[in-house]
Amino acid sequence: MTIINKKVNHTDYQWLLTALMLVLFTLSANSQKLKQIDSLDKKINLYGINNQSPLLYIHFDKTIYTTNENVWFTGYLLNCINYNYYKTLSVSLVKDEDHKVVKTDKFVIKNGLAFGNTIIPDTAVAGNYTFIAITNRLLNGKPEVVFSQPVTIKADVQQDYTASLNPLDTGAAAIQQKVMLNINFDGEKVQPVSVPVSYYVGNSLHPVLAGIVKTTAGQYVFTIPSKLLSPANNHLHVLLTYKGENRDIELALPVMPQPAIVRFFPEGGNLVNNLNSTIGWEVKTAAGTPAGVTAFLYKDKQLIDTLYTNSYGMGKFTLKPKTGSNYYVKLYNLNHKDTSYLLPRILEQGACISLAKALVNDTLTVELKDEKKEKLFLTGHNYRQLFFTVPVTMTGIGKKVKLIIKNVPRGLMQLTLTDSLGRPLSERIFFAHFDQRTLLEVSTEKKEYKPRQKVNVNIKLNSTLPDSGYISIACVQANRIQINEKNDIESFFYLKNALGILPARESYLANNEADRQFLENVLLIKGWRRYTWTDILNTKPTDTLKYYQDLAFKGNVTRFSSALKKSVDLVGTDRSILPITTKPNGEFILKDDDLAMEFGQKITLVVKGANAPDYRIMLNDPYIKASESVIAQLIPENYAVQAQRTTSYINLAANDHAINLKGVQIRANKDNSFYAAGGGPNACGDFVCVNNILNCRNHIDDPRNRPAIKGQVYYINGTTQTTYYTKCAAPDEYKLILNGIYTQQEFYPIDYSKESPSQPEYQSTIFWKHFVKVFSLKDTNVSFYTGDITREFKIIIQGITSNDVTTGETTFKVTD
Repeated sequence: MTIINKKVNHTDYQWLLTALMLVLFTLSANSQKLKQIDSLDKKINLYGINNQSPLLYIHFDKTIYTTNENVWFTGYLLNCINYNYYKTLSVSLVKDEDHKVVKTDKFVIKNGLAFGNTIIPDTAVAGNYTFIAITNRLLNGKPEVVFSQPVTIKADVQQDYTASLNPLDTGAAAIQQKVMLNINFDGEKVQPVSVPVSYYVGNSLHPVLAGIVKTTAGQYVFTIPSKLLSPANNHLHVLLTYKGENRDIELALPVMPQPAIVRFFPEGGNLVNNLNSTIGWEVKTAAGTPAGVTAFLYKDKQLIDTLYTNSYGMGKFTLKPKTGSNYYVKLYNLNHKDTSYLLPRILEQGACISLAKALVNDTLTVELKDEKKEKLFLTGHNYRQLFFTVPVTMTGIGKKVKLIIKNVPRGLMQLTLTDSLGRPLSERIFFAHFDQRTLLEVSTEKKEYKPRQKVNVNIKLNSTLPDSGYISIACVQANRIQINEKNDIESFFYLKNALGILPARESYLANNEADRQFLENVLLIKGWRRYTWTDILNTKPTDTLKYYQDLAFKGNVTRFSSALKKSVDLVGTDRSILPITTKPNGEFILKDDDLAMEFGQKITLVVKGANAPDYRIMLNDPYIKASESVIAQLIPENYAVQAQRTTSYINLAANDHAINLKGVQIRANKDNSFYAAGGGPNACGDFVCVNNILNCRNHIDDPRNRPAIKGQVYYINGTTQTTYYTKCAAPDEYKLILNGIYTQQEFYPIDYSKESPSQPEYQSTIFWKHFVKVFSLKDTNVSFYTGDITREFKIIIQGITSNDVTTGETTFKVTD
């Protein structure tokens, strides 16, 4: 082997040194980039841990109810790591106007599911309400998961009167506005001398005017100073009380025109000099109602474009802004046409993300715009997990990046463009795998049925992969579902829980062009910089520390109104419950498991022993305080805003009643005048229906019901078995009577092949099933009978699978 010795001169040495330094620099740069990506991944994971909680979704059978009507629902815990933490679901019915809770019930949660049944109380005044649901688990002192469902309650009785509010002298420019309340008493032989009326103007929690008055000959004139009114605080609410029945009507009063609310949403977050940008924009009236408008875009007083928003108040346009110029919009067909709305400030330099389509399948095409030559990083994440980081070298002109996102989960994802130091330059939201819906194929053997005819339903899970799941099924009168209150599990899981309240729409994730365009606008506008990137960068490991607490029923026992000096045992007189031993001072804790029982049952606690009457037992319901913190911040989602709501609006149409009760009045204190002579429930609330069924769920508000009597034999609800009824005893003061935490209650539809009641059965919910298994490889079949309401009915199904959430629906008609 020959060895060649070569003398290395100074120039060669410098070249070798430079080459070595370049190699080391490249290795260092790559190492630095890997460290940055690794650090970013950890930051996002920490942020995700800090902000990760399960989602609670509840499927209600419908959204329009009447007093004394059953409410059926199934609760689903989604994205839950450990179901064992969640044992109890508390559901409160809250009136939107004053945030008053009219009823609260609790239900057992098992394996992330809760099967519920409650009843709208007869004391609920017709109007807009919200169901607020929480669980037993608190996070840092507040309910960890919350779900809200707007509903409407209407009156199901024919009234003795009609009432309306009629403008006499109303005008926005008037010093005072006069409105006459007219009450017409139909069929009354003797007209009442006066009717008590309470009223308020504006928000019930902070009214600008309120009072109690009486009508004279069915009339009263309200005088309201116009200076008290504003666009969002201009409704006159009147509560009528007649024969123990309450009715709430309202009228929107005119106000002086106010400028509209206009907001602009540059794609990616900012307007940048000389970079062509898509700008979403939204217009609402001063009262917050979406407005479809025509408008003009100006640059330095020169008209350059005509703009539009749709009926949802949303639109978009393109602009290549220049620094030093003034851009503004003027509305054409709303009040204050001369009002100018300035576009956001224009940055001298920056980078932008642009998406031709934000609803994508397996491929995402991103256009990056930057006039500066620099190294940028494009990251894809969902604020819980980082899915990709792509380095992009910008050369002073735009660049398109095509990404294959097969490994990204379905749903909303965030694109964030950062510089080499991780500072955010632009953000954009997109929906991955939009076409991969897990839907239910729902069909009936025909589209029209006769009353009391059997309906066979076929259900199949539409999935390209073998899958199975559990669903809840409702078949309800179609006009008992209001579009502005509809809330399916798919749109809730993929959109609403992240984006907040969305404009009312029949569907959000359908694949037709109109629905896709709507959702493109939603992501551009509602998803605009929804989150703060700097929150991720500033997240520390200590931020993931969370304080969890389980709500507990804490009680206290006293003797002759004094604290105890030694422990006593509490027992349940009507249930086999283990003795609960108090602390020496009388304190005790009642476990949720001790309260689990069938719907409508109660538990009676007493101190064990002959001296029980000497003691008093008190118990604190922790769910009340926990719910109050949520209810106080309630923003009603009900978009049903009427210029005037009369007594006609709050009544159901003919034959839409759960039970048709012509001329019957419901008393606020629910005495037996609602029922036949001597009828209704007994002192314990137990009744027997016309079919001799004890506490029949299908006839809970039937006027033919009669009180249950000791020693009589009745059928057990939902079975063919009978039972002897024991005497209902009035409770003594020393007994503590508690509502239960209710277990699953079955819906028992009428089987007209076995029974055929002579009276009409006007049931708006003719079928409900909590827990049905479905498959992708075979069909699932259920059947039920139509009732006597001849209208369109809708089958609505919500549920979960091993990989996704699922929904489906179909309709059919019942005709004479």
